[in-house]
Amino acid sequence: MKKHAVLLYGLFSAFMLIFLTGCSDKIENISDMNGNEVSTRSLSFTDYYWYNGQKIGINKLNNKKYILFDENNENTLKSYSATTLKFVKEPQLLQLSNKIMKKELQSSPKNLKWATIETTASSPTLTKLNGIIYEAPYFQTENGTEVGLSHLYYVKLKSDKDVSKLMELASINKVDIIGNNEYMPLWYTLSCSKESTGNALELANKFYETNLFEASEPDLMSDDTPNCVNDSNFSNYQWNLRNTGQNGGTIGVDVNFCNARSITTGSQNVIVAIVDQGIQLDHPDLNVHSISYDTESGTSPSRVLGTHGTNCAGFISAKTNNSIGIASLAPDCPSMSISNSLASSPDSRQKRADGINFAWRNGASVISNSWSSSVAYSIINDAISNALTSGRSGKGCVVVFATGNDYSSVGYPANCNPDILAVGSNNRNGSRSSFSNYGTALDIVAPGENVCTTTTGSNYSTSISGTSFSCPTAAAVAALVISVNPNLTQKQVVDILEKSARKVGNYAYSTTSNRLNGTWNNEMGYGLLDAYAAVSLAGGENVYFNDQAVSYTQTVSGMNIFSQNVTVTNNASLTFNFIQTVIINPPFTVNAGSQFFLYY
Repeated sequence: MKKHAVLLYGLFSAFMLIFLTGCSDKIENISDMNGNEVSTRSLSFTDYYWYNGQKIGINKLNNKKYILFDENNENTLKSYSATTLKFVKEPQLLQLSNKIMKKELQSSPKNLKWATIETTASSPTLTKLNGIIYEAPYFQTENGTEVGLSHLYYVKLKSDKDVSKLMELASINKVDIIGNNEYMPLWYTLSCSKESTGNALELANKFYETNLFEASEPDLMSDDTPNCVNDSNFSNYQWNLRNTGQNGGTIGVDVNFCNARSITTGSQNVIVAIVDQGIQLDHPDLNVHSISYDTESGTSPSRVLGTHGTNCAGFISAKTNNSIGIASLAPDCPSMSISNSLASSPDSRQKRADGINFAWRNGASVISNSWSSSVAYSIINDAISNALTSGRSGKGCVVVFATGNDYSSVGYPANCNPDILAVGSNNRNGSRSSFSNYGTALDIVAPGENVCTTTTGSNYSTSISGTSFSCPTAAAVAALVISVNPNLTQKQVVDILEKSARKVGNYAYSTTSNRLNGTWNNEMGYGLLDAYAAVSLAGGENVYFNDQAVSYTQTVSGMNIFSQNVTVTNNASLTFNFIQTVIINPPFTVNAGSQFFLYY
């Protein structure tokens, strides 16, 4: 079935039921096993705060504010029209830490509530409204997280003798000293109001810049989502698995790892062979299969003839949630090491063909190939055909190739057989990597620019680039699909990966006569690999998308999608990518400027 799109946007409220059917690699940074290396960058920001003696940049947002008010005025505030005061987060009773010491410094307690409201350029000064005693903007951090500025800030004295300095400055700036912390008595909590000389951010900076205090920091509120795994390099470097906007990325431009992990982490019975320079067999953070092969000598075990094979293995079978190193997509699927020099030497191409044949004959379900050849060889073509047709007891191995890094059209062997899955590279913002080969043979893209993986020894490459690393990422997802549904043929697995790919980037995807798995683009193929969507399709999963506030671009994929109580806001785009059925129950709201797509 060809895939079609429906676009809905504007102020759309769903008071309805919708039912529809239908490799040149660059290693730049290295970290140790515990991920100690840190990267920084310089940007221009609208505001800043002080942390550990350094200015931390943040950008002011114009669409949200934090307010503090007397609870006796709540009904009055709620009576204002939605254009004046629209609650994004409903009022909640203010509750401060019970470890603030009850001293004579503490202000009299008040019955206060706080809330988050939506604002526009025409919104009034909120403190003029009856009962509101403080307002402050929301900000965005460098990694894309939204944070609200409360009425509080924290000051650490250099000595307990400095409390008089704190009291003097607090009086001058008309802020209340709530008290100090029972466990850390040098830390004081201060509270702003509309009478104060600034908001909590401005006053925290002002107090710190007097040089009278050890620290002074605003209370910035964020909904902190815990990591789905605890591997030490995951948060900082593995944007490809979970893109939170770190290092200038675009939130959500990733392979949907955490959601996929909730369904499957692979199977020990699904082996991914890596035909490359060989994997370090005793790497402490890799799940390596006991069978391996060296094509150069024609014997087992494999050898390490360079770092590239170990680099590739990290994307497939790095041991995950073990507190060290990196996470991988299919940690329970062992990598089979097939070593080849990848060098220009006599008989080298036949040896690569030998590696492919060894892999499928020895139980590999997926064969990952992050290499290319400047000359085409029928002997390689035949080995690929053997794997595609005879592997997995006749169901066929999924054969994955990198498209190449030549800034040009898809290279050989990725372009030699239409049943090969040819994988290009995208960057952390959802655009094709400039080096990534493209054209008619391109199937999908996967993250391959400035990504993090294993290398030989116990170290990690934290910024490595090439379609070489997009390829094993796709191979890993193919392994997850087979783990969920081992009865699928090679073609069915590839179809699922292509149908479930996300349409990312500023590209025009269109219907093409020879591309039957949805809309396609010359630079992006069917789009960005989506592990969760793929395993959902493979397992015939029903996907439930309920009680969601969508504020950044998201794609939800599944055989059947059921949705209720959803709001799309903040100029975000929400896409439902389904195969059979989508059912939407009210309320379902798409605010002005945001978009909602249905693909089937």
